[in-house]
Amino acid sequence: MTTHMRNRFISAIVFTLLIVGLQAPASQTLAAEEGILGPQSTLAKGEQHVLMAVVTFPDSEPSLSLENIQRRAVHGLDRYVRQQSYGQAWVKADFRGWVKLPDPLAKYRVSPYNFRVDRTRVKKLIEDTMTALENEVDFSRYQHLLVIPGIRTMPGKGYGMICYCANPGMLSGVRQNPRYVPLKSKGGQEFGGGVFVGAENAHLGMFAHDFFHALGGIHEDRRVVP
Repeated sequence: MTTHMRNRFISAIVFTLLIVGLQAPASQTLAAEEGILGPQSTLAKGEQHVLMAVVTFPDSEPSLSLENIQRRAVHGLDRYVRQQSYGQAWVKADFRGWVKLPDPLAKYRVSPYNFRVDRTRVKKLIEDTMTALENEVDFSRYQHLLVIPGIRTMPGKGYGMICYCANPGMLSGVRQNPRYVPLKSKGGQEFGGGVFVGAENAHLGMFAHDFFHALGGIHEDRRVVP
């Protein structure tokens, strides 16, 4: 089995674990009945409303076109989710770009190492993005938020980390009691749903990986997709 085939097979298994037998109402912190597969997320089925924002910094330029990013983040992710869930889940994206952030890249850059990431910088990135969009969107309409830093990124370069899940994840930590951290724009709009961050050059598989963390939610103080 090639690496590509193995990765697709693993993704299919992950999505099966997410969606098999879901009948319970949606909840960010509750999973359905536990059976032979363990708990299944009550969030992972049906249409997923995702606000996607490609953000730029005043002292740097994107290396990819907005159309290129949109193809991968919107059309690619939706197609991937539909295929891996056998049509039981799909992405309804609201794609926004370019969204200008107020501060230089250095104010947002994070470590490439998960457990060295400054959570205050993660929160700043997300809340500054929300503030830039708050006059255009109602955040209560979305289940998830994808922030795409418009800067070519490799470990320790550009934004610093290529892709990660912030909520539940980097904002609270994942080792002990991961949770959804409430986020707020300067104008007072709030968002407590799933948040994942992926640089402009993140591979489709990276977007999917961290979206699945957000999609799965939390059960018994653990992420359903660990």
